[in-house]
Amino acid sequence: MINNKINVSLSKDLRKKYGIRRFPISKGDVVTIISGSRKGEGGKVIDVNHKNKKISIEGITIAKADGKQVAYYVDHSNLQITRLDLSRTDRQAKLREITAARNLPPPEPEEIKQEETTETVTEGGESEKTAEDEGSEEEINDENNKDVIKENGDNNEN
Repeated sequence: MINNKINVSLSKDLRKKYGIRRFPISKGDVVTIISGSRKGEGGKVIDVNHKNKKISIEGITIAKADGKQVAYYVDHSNLQITRLDLSRTDRQAKLREITAARNLPPPEPEEIKQEETTETVTEGGESEKTAEDEGSEEEINDENNKDVIKENGDNNEN
C-alpha cells in the first residue's frame, strides 16, 4: 500500500510541544506560507490534493483572465503548520503515541474561544447586536458614555 499522506513541517512552538518536525496535513489545519511569492500569508486549509501534493488555503486566491477568483494551490514544501486541527480522534491518538515514545507530556486538545453575539430585532425592523461577554459589555458602555460626553461637550461650547 502506498502512503499518500502529505507531511508538512510544524512551527517551532508545535515542534517543541509535540517533539516532532513534520505531521500529515489535514483539512482544518492552520498554515503559513514560508516561501514563494505569497510568503507570509496563511489561513485555514480548505483542500488537500494528494495526487499533486498541493494545498489550497482559505482566502488565498488567484484571478483568472475572465476575472473569476479561483483557489490558489501551494506546494506542501512551502508551508508550515501553525495550529493542528485535533477534532479527529485518530490524529490525537497519533500525537499521543509520538509523545509517549519521546517521554513528553500527552497533548491536550486546544479549545477555541469564540465570542458569542446575539441579534435582536426591534419593532422598527432594526437589528441590534449585543455581546454576551462581560468585557464586551463594559466596552459598549464606555463607547456610549463617550458619545454622551461628546454631545454634552458640544452644547457647552456655544
